[in-house]
Amino acid sequence: MQAPERLAALHRTELLDSPAQENFDRLTRLTSTVLNVPVALVSLVDSDRQFFKSCLGLAQPWASQRQTPLSHSFCQHVVQSGRPLVVSDARDNPAIRDLGVIAYAGAPLISPSGNVLGTLCAIDHKPRHWTTEQVEILCNLAGSVLSEIQLYAAQHNQG
Repeated sequence: MQAPERLAALHRTELLDSPAQENFDRLTRLTSTVLNVPVALVSLVDSDRQFFKSCLGLAQPWASQRQTPLSHSFCQHVVQSGRPLVVSDARDNPAIRDLGVIAYAGAPLISPSGNVLGTLCAIDHKPRHWTTEQVEILCNLAGSVLSEIQLYAAQHNQG
């Protein structure tokens, strides 16, 4: 997870600590609606935190801070494995107490060079069974998020 190449690729996007943007927020709203979840996030996993490029449904203070330490991150496990992660009931994680994460589904955001930058994730406040179709939908939406990341990075780096 601390791979220098992955972190360099993440920092090259110049998305960390950037303001909210409608194109990313649109995708989290779509994720929330299609998967019927109260929380959807575009999470970029840095060396010591996860930054939410887009967050829908988070309580305060997390919604305004737009980040959490990795101790509150299921997304870091997606970044480590490079594969989707599905958790039906995770009441033993600090994210439960502070963020209300009970059910989690996360799809990796993998750059063309193969670096996992973060996730698109869907969160529920109650246990739930994630279907194969729902995970496929999440992965397809993650592809759209990655397209937005690439577009942002290309436009911003031309600057």
